[in-house]
Amino acid sequence: MLRILRMGDVEVHRAARPFRADGRAFEAGDYVIPMHQPYAAFAQTLLEVQEYPDLRVYPGGPPRAPYDVTAHTLPLLMDVEARSVEQVEGGVEGVLGDIIDPPAFDFELPPALRGEDAPRVALYKSWQEPMEAGWTRWVFDQYRLAYDTLHNADIRAGGLGERFDVILLQDQSARSIAEGYPASVVPAPYAGGLGEEGARALEAFVREGGRIVAIESATDYVIDLFGLDVANAVERLPEQDFYVPGSILQIELDGTHPIARGLGGTSPAWYWRSSRAFDVGEPAARVIARYGAENPLLSGWILGPEYLSEKPALVEVPVGEGSVVLFGFQPNYRAQTVATWPLLFNALSEGR
Repeated sequence: MLRILRMGDVEVHRAARPFRADGRAFEAGDYVIPMHQPYAAFAQTLLEVQEYPDLRVYPGGPPRAPYDVTAHTLPLLMDVEARSVEQVEGGVEGVLGDIIDPPAFDFELPPALRGEDAPRVALYKSWQEPMEAGWTRWVFDQYRLAYDTLHNADIRAGGLGERFDVILLQDQSARSIAEGYPASVVPAPYAGGLGEEGARALEAFVREGGRIVAIESATDYVIDLFGLDVANAVERLPEQDFYVPGSILQIELDGTHPIARGLGGTSPAWYWRSSRAFDVGEPAARVIARYGAENPLLSGWILGPEYLSEKPALVEVPVGEGSVVLFGFQPNYRAQTVATWPLLFNALSEGR
C-alpha cells in the first residue's frame, strides 16, 4: 500500500517517537501521511471508506451503473490498519521523520507452496481467457508460485492426476469453458472448449483425488459437472432489488477449516458483477466463509444487503477421493486484494 502511495508522489513519514492523536496512542515507527500536501486528495481517495450514493435511472427504478467500481479502499483490500485523525496532541514539530522511499513489498508464499513438496498447480487457459486469469498469473509469477498452463487439448488428453494436484479455473462462464469460440469465427486450432471429453477428464481428476478450485462464474461449470446441490442464491434477483457494482464486503470465516487458517474471524472480500452467494444443500459440504450478518458492506455500494446476509461465500465439497472449492467472491481482484490471497493460496496448498 505504501509503495502505491509513494509511486503517486504522496508524502509518507515515520513517527520518530510515540504520540497521541484523537485520544489514540501511536508508536514510534508508525507511518504518518499528512493531509497538508500536494497529493492529499489522491491519498485520501485511496485510504478512506467510500460511501457511494444510491443513484437510480428513475425513482424506484434500476440503479445507475457507475463508470467502473464503487470501492478502492486500499487498507481494506490489503488488510492494513489505517486511522484518520484530526488532532495530534502537542503538534507535529519534531515528530515526523524524512519522507520515506518506496518500501519493498515483503511477501512470501506459504511454506506448503514452496519447494519440492509443493502441490503441482495448473491454471486453465482457454482461448477465451478472462482478464482475471491474467491477474492470477501476474501474482503467481511475482511471488514465484510454480504452475503449469492447461489448454483445452491438454485437459482433453486426460491423465491429469498423474501430472497435477490442483487445477484452478478463474472467473469464466460455464458456456465459455465448455464451448469456447465457434469454428465459424476463429481458425480451427482456437475453436471449441473442453467439450464432453474435457469434462470427463476433469471429473476423473477430482474423483481420483485431485482438487478443482473454481472462482465466481466458473463455479457454475463445476456445480453442473458434478451435479452438486449448490446454487447461486442471487442469480435471479432484479437489479433494482440487488446490486453490488464492485464493493468491499465483510466475510465471516470458519477458522477450523485449513483454508481459513491464520486469518482470524473476519476478512474483507471483493464482490462485483460475477460474484455470487450460495445456497448449499450438499450434506458433506463445508462452508468456509459466509457474508456478514445484516449489512456486510465495508466500502462502496450495495442494494439489497439482506439477500447476502449470512449466505455461504466460500465452500468446499468432497467429490470421490478429491474435492472442489467454490469461491463466490474474487480473491485476487486486480492483483490488489492481499487480504484474501491467503484463502486462495491455502486452497491450492491444501489440495495435496
